[in-house]
Amino acid sequence: MSVSNPRQSFLNPAIPFAGTILGGLLPGEMVLIQGSVQSDADRFQVDFTCGSSVKPRADVAFHFNPRFKRSPCIVCNSLQKERWGREEILYVKPFSHGESFELLILVLKDKFKVAVNGSHVLEYKHRVDLERVDTLSISGKVNIQAVGILPSPSEVLPAASLTNQEQPEKDQKLQMPVISSSGNLRVPFRGELAKGLSVGRNY
Repeated sequence: MSVSNPRQSFLNPAIPFAGTILGGLLPGEMVLIQGSVQSDADRFQVDFTCGSSVKPRADVAFHFNPRFKRSPCIVCNSLQKERWGREEILYVKPFSHGESFELLILVLKDKFKVAVNGSHVLEYKHRVDLERVDTLSISGKVNIQAVGILPSPSEVLPAASLTNQEQPEKDQKLQMPVISSSGNLRVPFRGELAKGLSVGRNY
């Protein structure tokens, strides 16, 4: 899992899963989900919600719902005051039955950008204020090994540009070390020191 010092992580969560995002989501942050689709899956979903209330149901800022029956597609939507809005449907199939995946969701001030296995898939403009989002939920026929809430690349890498933030699928894996599903760095580990070594410098 490509994570550099996630500010929050969940390892091997039971599905269905609902976890509080400490401090909410901020523009520039990313949510990285590593898992696999069950061999008999008809669908699964990842929801960014405003709380975890069941009755009345909490608003859903971003509903990401890959479906596999008939014409495979991804359905995106928002739920406000227990009413779904207009569905945005994309007829693509970046997920496969029985296969592992890495889902990366970049949070921007006006939209979410989604990449699967390093390839950009879709964008979804905010319909609910980002400041209200404080919960991540995952359900359906999917197994999850790890979830990481990643700080903005500019916070981790001072030299990172806005271009880096806009293209996580291309740049992020190059800039971040790898963490296993147990949360430990894989060894042997090799990383680059951007400014080299010098006496008295703290890293």
